[in-house]
Amino acid sequence: MPSLLKRAKDLEIKLHALMAEVQELKNEVLEMEEENTRLRRELAAVYREGCSGVKSPGEADVMYRGFINLLDLYDQEYHICNLYFGRRRAGECLFCMAFLRKEMEPNATREGGA
Repeated sequence: MPSLLKRAKDLEIKLHALMAEVQELKNEVLEMEEENTRLRRELAAVYREGCSGVKSPGEADVMYRGFINLLDLYDQEYHICNLYFGRRRAGECLFCMAFLRKEMEPNATREGGA
């Protein structure tokens, strides 16, 4: 049976290896979070460009300004979907993203008060 000191040293070596692996994982998570933030900003810029390029008179113009405001809220980590509207987001929300995609469709304007 190995001595207690040898077992403690082996355990310490394993612990150091595990700590290095955890640190590497933390670095990867940090990089992914930074990339996620950058991509969200790029997506918001694309949505804004799409909205500003469309000039519609009257009510449609107001709707596009409202969409820009919702996009700004989403960028500030708030939900814009009907399920959790106004609550803080902990991450991405599929409902919010679906809403943004739907609003960017060419025929997304509501006709006839629907």
